Amino acid sequence: MAQADAIVSVVGVSRVYGRTAAIDRADLTLMRGRIVGLLGASGSGKSTLLRVIAGLESIDAGAIAIAGQVVSTPGRSVPPEHRRVGMVFQDFALFPHLTVAQNVGFGLKGRADREAVVGGLLERLRIADLSQAFPHTLSGGEQQRVALARALARDPAVILLDEPFSSLDGSLRAEVREDLVRTLRDSATSAIVVTHDAEDAMMMADDLVLMDAGRIIQAGTPYDLYIRPTSVAAARLLGPLNLVEAQVRENLATSILGQKAVAAPDGPARMGIRPTDLKLTGAGNGLEARVVSVSFAGGYRLVRVKAGSEALSLHFTGQAPAAGAVVGVAVDADRLMVLPG
Repeated sequence: MAQADAIVSVVGVSRVYGRTAAIDRADLTLMRGRIVGLLGASGSGKSTLLRVIAGLESIDAGAIAIAGQVVSTPGRSVPPEHRRVGMVFQDFALFPHLTVAQNVGFGLKGRADREAVVGGLLERLRIADLSQAFPHTLSGGEQQRVALARALARDPAVILLDEPFSSLDGSLRAEVREDLVRTLRDSATSAIVVTHDAEDAMMMADDLVLMDAGRIIQAGTPYDLYIRPTSVAAARLLGPLNLVEAQVRENLATSILGQKAVAAPDGPARMGIRPTDLKLTGAGNGLEARVVSVSFAGGYRLVRVKAGSEALSLHFTGQAPAAGAVVGVAVDADRLMVLPG
């Protein structure tokens, strides 16, 4: 069932609790040396999908293969310790009574090369000086490096990371994310990262998988999914979105934002555009609109306007006009999205 270079193959997998399908006929492929981001809101099924790949839960339909070996089918499940997976949990799950070195080497008991493997991983992750420290003395970023080193210690075929940045904030989050990606790339490690944060997903992943209500709704590169979503749900997962009513006639969608060629049947549709793809211009230039409100957002101002009956938001870095002012709005026509109505 697996492609030659596929490290993980998930085919038609479902996981049902009572009458609720936490995962509904999911298909996913992780190719060797790549990072897949699993993005979805809370309750979308992404963590459950990670758990069935890890072998922490069984499946009710479909099949899962890891490194060419079928590990899950309905009624049959290879134990997690025999799947060649490394798991990094949301809370890192370090043993508080063990030192960093002991945590990393925990799964290597009895191996003659244990000390060398642990030392090499600590050096690679730049935490060799913390080898005798205990988890409670470490920062969040240091704890994550320890958890990653422990996951890598047994030379897994794939690393599974469940919301690895949820406990980190601000600049530390960005620093640890860059560190993690660098480590995975340097070691050519295949990984699946679960997150509900679009920025984390797009900045980490080679391939992005979007989930909603237990289903995979779209998969592809982060760039393609961002500019060419196939549904409103997919578009909203990747960031703020303006949506207006549109009509399709003879493969041309028309709305207040403009026109766009589309391969779709005649009828109602939605046209979308990101706030970053709208620009404020002077009155009489572009789509006429009236400013409703202006909010300071640090690096930009969030300007809300009303154009006819449609409400739009855009980002503006200059001195924004006051509420009530009549302005023009320029639309980047190349970034218009036509979505099902």
